[in-house]
Amino acid sequence: MKKPVAYAVRKSAIHGRGFFAETPIGEGARIIEYAGQKIGFVEGRRRDAFYNSIGYTLLIRLSTHYIDAFIDGNDSIYINHSPAPNAEAVERRGRVWIEALRGIEAGEEVTFDCGFDPVETARKAGAAQNK
Repeated sequence: MKKPVAYAVRKSAIHGRGFFAETPIGEGARIIEYAGQKIGFVEGRRRDAFYNSIGYTLLIRLSTHYIDAFIDGNDSIYINHSPAPNAEAVERRGRVWIEALRGIEAGEEVTFDCGFDPVETARKAGAAQNK
């Protein structure tokens, strides 16, 4: 069995708190499971619409369901978005794993491209609510 990745959650220059490697992580290494409540497509779309309206989401859509990390999630929720990520979300047998795209140094923040900029989405949601 492989040794779990050592990490810490602390203040991030990207957004609020972030997920940081405590020891070096090799390219291709499995970092952490993106855990949360498994929900069907109908409920997933409903929650997605709500989360988009407030500019904050912890949903990941898979081929057969969604994972909502807001419920029963783990520290993977602190992995911030980056357009130049060092990790990626990979679906394997109905689960999502965060895996290193390249070597990640100790002290480096782990990031992945979630497909949109959460900070910009939150700004737009706030502007829409203030209209």
